Amino acid sequence: MKLYYILLFRRINRHLKELGIEPIIAYVVIPCFMYWGSSSFFEKIMYANYLYPLLVVFFVATISFSKHDDFLKQQFSNLIYRGINVLNNVFLVLPFLFFLVYKQLYAESILVLLLVVILSFLKKLSKVNFVLPTPFYRWPHEFIVGFRKTFWVFLLSYGVSVISILVDNFNLGVFGIVSIFFICSLYYSNLEPQFYIWVHAMTPEEFLKNKITIAIRYSILLTIPIVSILAIFYFDQIYIALMFEVLGVLYVVMYILMKYAFNSLGNAMFQGIIGVLCLFFPPAMFLLIPYFYYKAKSNLTTLLK
Repeated sequence: MKLYYILLFRRINRHLKELGIEPIIAYVVIPCFMYWGSSSFFEKIMYANYLYPLLVVFFVATISFSKHDDFLKQQFSNLIYRGINVLNNVFLVLPFLFFLVYKQLYAESILVLLLVVILSFLKKLSKVNFVLPTPFYRWPHEFIVGFRKTFWVFLLSYGVSVISILVDNFNLGVFGIVSIFFICSLYYSNLEPQFYIWVHAMTPEEFLKNKITIAIRYSILLTIPIVSILAIFYFDQIYIALMFEVLGVLYVVMYILMKYAFNSLGNAMFQGIIGVLCLFFPPAMFLLIPYFYYKAKSNLTTLLK
């Protein structure tokens, strides 16, 4: 297990350097951003002491590294594999736990830790073995595959929006919108085989436009029920919901561009890091999206003529 974490640390450093980031700088800047973003979250969001732990657990429950898990199962015994799963999940939430302790939210930090450990021993809820009809056309595979794996999350999000009306808490409804866009963005965490890109008779610009258009259309479709409910019961605050709709769309677009900007890397972990940072500091997307678009277009040039 010790060797595994030594290799993982070296791999993270190598990927950071390939992204053009000096590891030592990343290890200083990222915690600072997380602290700043978390502090802003608590200052600006009502009931942040409830929503923040929920968001952290939600992040761990939905993030998936299936190929990495398969590799671990082949290399280690079941006991060591489970131990690594527990440690990996704890490491993922450790910065958030430190912040909760800093805010003297001891009960919440213990609850998050317990839930994360429990999640480590559960099979991903996304692995449900039945064919579920989807509201999506057959060719945008990300949403068909993703929706069938995470449909239960949408049920939870819609349930939260209903609860927001019952308890008269508009912010819970907004959280439902944010959670849906977050899940939709995860559909673009893994790069498809290059052949599935090459078969498109499009220029890189057309290919990206097509992907982005589909993602925007379907992610907005999934949030319409929540926005409609909020518009009926909180019409005077609907502009806030629409603002989060725009931010959610930008978030999904950023994930699509990241997917093709670093197509030579196993970049799910880095997408997760950047994604979490942008959850707490959305303005960063206005700088990252143009950069990722340039990188994605450059990479796709070799595959699309």
